[in-house]
Amino acid sequence: MPEKVKVAFMQLSSCWGCYQSLLNAHLELLPILPELEIVYWPAVVDYKLDSLKERDDGEIVVGFIEGVARTKEDTEHVKLIRKKCKIVVALGACACYGSVKGLANLYDIEELVNRKFIEAESITDKKPAEPTENVPGFEDYIINVKDIVDVDVFIPGCPPRTENIIAAIYYLLTLVGEVPESVNKDGCVCDSCDLFEEGCFLDKGELCYGPITAAGCDLLCPNNNDYCYGCFRPTSNPSKKAKQLKSLIENIDLLNEKNAASLQHFLDLYLGVSNITNFYFRGDLLQRLAYEPESFKIKEIETDNGSKLVLDVSPTGNNIIDEIIGVALFLLKDDPNFKFSSKTVCSHCNRDVVDKVPVALKRDYEGLPNQEKCFLEQGYICLGPVTQAGCGAICPNKANAPCLGCYGPPVGVKDQGAKFISTLGSLTADQDPEEVMKIIKDPAGLFNRFTLADSSIGHKYHDKFKEGE
Repeated sequence: MPEKVKVAFMQLSSCWGCYQSLLNAHLELLPILPELEIVYWPAVVDYKLDSLKERDDGEIVVGFIEGVARTKEDTEHVKLIRKKCKIVVALGACACYGSVKGLANLYDIEELVNRKFIEAESITDKKPAEPTENVPGFEDYIINVKDIVDVDVFIPGCPPRTENIIAAIYYLLTLVGEVPESVNKDGCVCDSCDLFEEGCFLDKGELCYGPITAAGCDLLCPNNNDYCYGCFRPTSNPSKKAKQLKSLIENIDLLNEKNAASLQHFLDLYLGVSNITNFYFRGDLLQRLAYEPESFKIKEIETDNGSKLVLDVSPTGNNIIDEIIGVALFLLKDDPNFKFSSKTVCSHCNRDVVDKVPVALKRDYEGLPNQEKCFLEQGYICLGPVTQAGCGAICPNKANAPCLGCYGPPVGVKDQGAKFISTLGSLTADQDPEEVMKIIKDPAGLFNRFTLADSSIGHKYHDKFKEGE
């Protein structure tokens, strides 16, 4: 029997709603659970923290993190999961962006502690004080999990939809699962290609990725006069024509529509990317190219026609293959032909839209929203235009409630709140700004409700100067 995949579920300061969303899969968990060996999950299995600490570093395949690092203990738990797991998943808006708890970053820690333990109206102690015994102590402000350790997968939502979590788990299992029995990584597609000696696409200057693709495919597309796009993934023994493929790609200065589509289709299949936009996997180099292009390092390589800039990546460990992938990614990086989904909640919303321009802004409690018409056109603040798709627009479609933004910003938007302020400014350009601001009582809490800790606001802090400065 194949070895089970070891997984751990870490809970930080949270409501546990994300794990409840996973458990809501009910019978859909039955095909998954036999594939997993749960080695740590305080909410479900009575394993102690020491048992996690005693495991070898990197022994666990996937570690899920729910919640925010509000306490010093939370921060240590984040580092522990990173140390023990090969793949780390931030599950839910808290782990991805700080969520509603991140709004605490608008205040100093002293203000928060005083309000919670000393000033709250419900306190009856004669001498109220912050508890210090058997408690881990607070961090000064909430730091996003991704700023404490490297995170590989982000599954947003408050909570993420059950279907999204299940889809992500299935995908992660494919990454560590067994390959088809027919795959032969010691060979490549060229070994069985009828066009190798005569009629080769590469000889015609056309991109075919057979020289770097593992053998074993029964279809063998080139024998049917079609290109190989690499669906059997990397070979450990590239064909001698790999240099020819590399040279063709290196000689492309500007992509046309055909070559851009070819490179992206190749990378999709060859790298085994997810093609699922309701979670973000940093190991998916095409997703990363869309979400975080600045995260790649650029290096210079020597070619037959001089030096060439490429993205510094090593998904296979084979130099010639990695440089081919690096060149392909560099060409796609700023090219308008690079297509990647950046849909928002609005794209999944069933409401009728004319121009989204509100006649007059309203608070949520004012009136009863029409169930057919766009919330913005009715005057209700809805963050659908600046929230990435993935939830199915369940709040507008099924709850008659505006989108609050729990899935975070779409591709290309760094600050969800700032983007919506810009959007709202353009939609209300004909209205008195002072009247608009009377409706917006809490801009940070409204526009960055789930993302403040990950926004340009970040957290409240004060410059401290030494005496004499």
